[in-house]
Amino acid sequence: MLLLFKGYAAGPHHRQSGSGSNYLCLPEDPQWKTYLNGSQSADAAGYIAGIEHELWNSGTHHNNVFSESNNGGDPLQDTPAPCAVCYVGGQSTVLMTPARTQCPDGWTTEYAGYLVADMRRENADRKRSSYVCWDEAPEVALGPTNHNDAVIYPVEVLCGTLPCSAYPTGRELTCIVCSK
Repeated sequence: MLLLFKGYAAGPHHRQSGSGSNYLCLPEDPQWKTYLNGSQSADAAGYIAGIEHELWNSGTHHNNVFSESNNGGDPLQDTPAPCAVCYVGGQSTVLMTPARTQCPDGWTTEYAGYLVADMRRENADRKRSSYVCWDEAPEVALGPTNHNDAVIYPVEVLCGTLPCSAYPTGRELTCIVCSK
């Protein structure tokens, strides 16, 4: 097994609907393309935030089934979750990596672009979508329709659990799809 990169576990903000639904591993050293600093609007982008360990059950009972041996025995509650992406040889693999513009050495770029998901909304009854890597030069199937049947928006970073120095709030995330 070969370590491709380590980073920060990330996913949708737990108090918002919309945006993405799956968890991703964001690398420690993100790569950026064109972006707009700052959040664009409450309804115009998905969000992705760092994952932290929550182990409380009903407010008073600690529900920790995990071993704490890897962190020196310190409590896991409210700590950021790291992650790693590894490759096992001899398999045909396609890998989507968020916050990167280049494939790992020895991998082939299939396409690059921006991470997208459904819009986010606070206190709304919206379902979540998956985070998807959308080609940076998308094609148009028909022409303008504006039915809003299904929609995608660029995903912006929400720093806090993610380090703000590497992942500033409001910055749109890149992505790349690689094969080996």
